Amino acid sequence: MNRRSALFFLLSLILFSFAIKDEGTQPAYYKCGEASKIDNSLFQVQSGKIYFSFHQSLKPADLKAKDYFTAYLVNASDSLFNVPRQDDSLIMIQEAINEQGEWTPIEHWISSGCGNSYFSPLKLEAGNYVMIPIKQYKGRYKTKIRLKLRKKDGTNFYSEPFNASIDKAQFQKETKNVEGILYHGPANYLDK
Repeated sequence: MNRRSALFFLLSLILFSFAIKDEGTQPAYYKCGEASKIDNSLFQVQSGKIYFSFHQSLKPADLKAKDYFTAYLVNASDSLFNVPRQDDSLIMIQEAINEQGEWTPIEHWISSGCGNSYFSPLKLEAGNYVMIPIKQYKGRYKTKIRLKLRKKDGTNFYSEPFNASIDKAQFQKETKNVEGILYHGPANYLDK
């Protein structure tokens, strides 16, 4: 490695270290794939329901990172499931059960102030599903986690809980303002 490459590598590591948070809630981003017809070889179909199905050992093909697993948002109902997206991401965070037995955010949403960010809602037709890469946290605290998804009417849709482990420091809410597209303000925990 020549001197210039070594310097670039060192500067990259320094800059990357500032972007990584080692405690507190983590920023969320959940881009989903294209809708496909329900395939009962991927998950057990629960007729008449809209639900998440988790495959924690299956890593998304388009993500080489080992810290993600696959979830499916399945519409086995007979109606359209319409949810907003911001910059192609579902507006969704993860919550975990804390030591007091309460559901507490371990991620936060960064809102956008640009109207163009909201032009492509997910309109999941009946009999279809989408695949979503889910960030898989690791830590010493064993708990249950659920997904909290914002619906078009402003209410939230929750997944069934699944077993996981996190670092308890993730329960600390972000107290500083966060930066988004044309946005400077508090982190969003999808509270009403």
